[in-house]
Amino acid sequence: MERKIYTQQEIRMILQELADGKSVDDAAKQYGISKATIYRWKKRAEQTGVEEINRLKKVDEENQRLKSLIAEAALEIQALKEQLKSRGWTKAEERD
Repeated sequence: MERKIYTQQEIRMILQELADGKSVDDAAKQYGISKATIYRWKKRAEQTGVEEINRLKKVDEENQRLKSLIAEAALEIQALKEQLKSRGWTKAEERD
């Protein structure tokens, strides 16, 4: 029997059919794969989902930290501009 290599899209489609209510037995017969393969795909998809969620949480935390740093820097820049303005510096003097 010849083995077929399924693409990620095909695997997602099969897993989506299972999520929509199709039985594992029916999917295995329809696509000519073993039930063990389907369960292995489901397990890998679940693990990948958990890993992806954890990665996204870390990315969100880093984004919040960077936004905070940018906000602080913008406030410092604004304060320095106001100090320069109060000391009589203008943009015209900067060009000379």
